[in-house]
Amino acid sequence: MTRGAAFRRVTAVCALVVFAIAPAHAESPNYHLQKRVDQTRSDYGLVGLGAVIATSKDGVVEIAVSGQRVLGGDDPIRVTDSWHIGSNTKMLTALLYARLVQAGHAKWGATLPEMFPQLAEDMDAGWTDVTIEDLLSHRSGAAANASMGWMLAAKADKSPLDEQRARLVARTVAAPPSGTRGEFVYSNLGFMMAGAAIERIASDVPALRGNPYETLLRELVILKGPEGSAAGFGFGPPRTGPQGHGPRLFGLGLRAFGRGVDADNPAALGPAGTVHYSLRGHATMLLSFLDGPDALPKAMRAKLMSPYPDGTSEYALGWGMKQVWPAGEAFMHAGSNTLWLSQVVVLPSVDTVIIVNTNQYNQNADKAVRELTEALVAQAGTQRRLNDE
Repeated sequence: MTRGAAFRRVTAVCALVVFAIAPAHAESPNYHLQKRVDQTRSDYGLVGLGAVIATSKDGVVEIAVSGQRVLGGDDPIRVTDSWHIGSNTKMLTALLYARLVQAGHAKWGATLPEMFPQLAEDMDAGWTDVTIEDLLSHRSGAAANASMGWMLAAKADKSPLDEQRARLVARTVAAPPSGTRGEFVYSNLGFMMAGAAIERIASDVPALRGNPYETLLRELVILKGPEGSAAGFGFGPPRTGPQGHGPRLFGLGLRAFGRGVDADNPAALGPAGTVHYSLRGHATMLLSFLDGPDALPKAMRAKLMSPYPDGTSEYALGWGMKQVWPAGEAFMHAGSNTLWLSQVVVLPSVDTVIIVNTNQYNQNADKAVRELTEALVAQAGTQRRLNDE
């Protein structure tokens, strides 16, 4: 694909890290995060790297950034800068639907005909039993992505984003699903459909009518999160600060992609992954998934963070899952629009949120984020053992 025709695609590695926990030993509770971030960025030659550690007890414990906003520039990344988080948007989309359920506007188990009654008559039979949980767990039968034609055309589409998503859903459900309901196929398209369902449901609520997904997410999730959750939040490439970097033509080095249409997926892909967030704001938002003063209702967390459809699954609703000894159960996700990479890990048993971000995407970025995340999770687990002894 030529550079001019290229489009950015959200990628996600739900279990990005196969954690190898070091033996427990006496160690300071200080993560020495700045030193780790500086060293990792240097070792892998990254443009920029940032990380944050937070707990429900203490909030943001440590935060560190290293490197430059733009390759070759002399403008250093700041701790207040925003980073594109890609598919880590998905857990927020699932939470938005949960907020509608909490308010009595939606229900769990809703099928596509129930969520899109205007499409029911023309809907292919293969979609009629698909539920909101199927969409949010990548088990709906939807393709991984909308078609290449849609992705390219959406870049130039100036119509409202909710209208774009509504048209995409209508066209999608008029044809048979590309896959089989119940089988796991990581699907950005499925989350776009979930976003359109949220918009359709909200259209029946006078106070929410006419609001697109982007407004609903801000008002019903971000602004209702713990204090400080809105810091650095927005959609698309960050308007200021770091730029995303990807391979040059033919893979010859890296280049910055600016802030225009080539710097992200089409905006209509929002529910699947176009959010940007500061490290502090994002970590603060994720604290609501832990026990603590800002926790989401217990039943809501259980719904969002339980494997779906049963305990054999390693994916919940917007979250990947893995057992990590001795840190316990890890809820994790990674997101990239092929210009950024963001890894989040939530460790309920050690009351810890970990986020590692970089403003580039290539093999070195992937290795660096894996290495740093492994080290931070290992220390969190080690400290749990020390606290228990």
